[in-house]
Amino acid sequence: MLLASCPLLGSSYRVTKTEYLLREMRSRLWVKPAIMSLAAVLWVSFAYFGAFLLPEDMRVVVKREILINLLGIMASTMLTVATFSVAAMVSAYSAVSTTATPRATRIVMQDRSSQNSLTSFLAAFIYAIIALVAISIVEYGAGGRVLLFAGYSGVLIWVLISFVRWVDRVSKLGRMGDTLERVEESCRETFSSPETMGTLGAKTADDSPVTGARITADIIGYVQNIDVAELNEIAGELGTSIRVMERPGAFVDPHDALVTVLNHPNLEEEMITRIRNTFQLGDSRRVSSDPRFGMILLSEIADRALSPAVNDPGTAIVVLGIQVRLMEMWSQHHNKEEKIKYEHIEVPPLSAEDLLDDAFTAISRDGAGIFEVGARIQKSLAVLGRLSGGIFASAARRHSRLALEQAELSLVTDDHKKIVRQLAEQVGNPAN
Repeated sequence: MLLASCPLLGSSYRVTKTEYLLREMRSRLWVKPAIMSLAAVLWVSFAYFGAFLLPEDMRVVVKREILINLLGIMASTMLTVATFSVAAMVSAYSAVSTTATPRATRIVMQDRSSQNSLTSFLAAFIYAIIALVAISIVEYGAGGRVLLFAGYSGVLIWVLISFVRWVDRVSKLGRMGDTLERVEESCRETFSSPETMGTLGAKTADDSPVTGARITADIIGYVQNIDVAELNEIAGELGTSIRVMERPGAFVDPHDALVTVLNHPNLEEEMITRIRNTFQLGDSRRVSSDPRFGMILLSEIADRALSPAVNDPGTAIVVLGIQVRLMEMWSQHHNKEEKIKYEHIEVPPLSAEDLLDDAFTAISRDGAGIFEVGARIQKSLAVLGRLSGGIFASAARRHSRLALEQAELSLVTDDHKKIVRQLAEQVGNPAN
């Protein structure tokens, strides 16, 4: 709960490395239970040392035997419930990997409702165990037992509320509709961030060649995050500008330049290390800083639904609608002038061509022989082509042409081919 409410986690793009690492911790199931375990230890300790704060003539008296029985019941019950909850979550994550795509599992694991429910069950079990051990080896007075019972009552109320919510949540967890909802919600956080979808708060890098020190990656992996704030501070110290060569999501190796430090052919090793440390590299991509990966996730879900083994064109059509809504969000703030926070940094902009390649290539290929999907692709591209500013117009026409060629080769009936052909003619035409 502490991490869920942390203000550093409110925006989609994590500028600093610390904020990025805090966000990564949200997906770890052990973090919240560990925090609550510490809270349980603190409360049990407070119950022993803080008992003198209560008046001696209290009307509430909690007998030691009754408290031990209550804590024992909670410990045994919560162990069973927590085990069941973990089993249900593991089963749901396995279902997501099988029915949707393994890359979506991480997003489903970040579901706060599931994490909070599991945390309450484990916290209740941990509190009961710690309190039982403490009251068995240490003599708690009347005030201490009252405080332990107050902690028991608070945890019990929390568990009951969480259990009611968990019953509703577990019935949806792992289902295709819920998975799509989680993926779209995660993508919306990214696509609604002007910085993430733009140039990360920096200046726009043009195509002009630059000269200077090329700082290459030291390992092979994906760029997961860039600490643009720290990079801007380094550029200010050097009295120059730094051009970022790879956006989050790029796959790099030690031959690829991460940045080019303009007008500085040579840098000290310490400065090179500082610049490299502004880049977080890992073995997988992250939706939070990589909008293209969000499109790929959705495309993979649709592509699996179109496989002969699944044969679910309806899911592919739903995915196309999600993709159009997300790209419409980008078009809204793309036409607005982005506020520049980091004057010394240049970042290449996100390409509309790349977004549409990630979104439509696989669906157009594997859905070419399904009329409903082919028609929906052309309608989706027509919507994108008509968005204000015409940012997707050129890319939409190209993908419309490719999808039409594949449909002409795969569709069986001439009537279906004719309808898809007519829909393709509307793509990029504002009048229709």
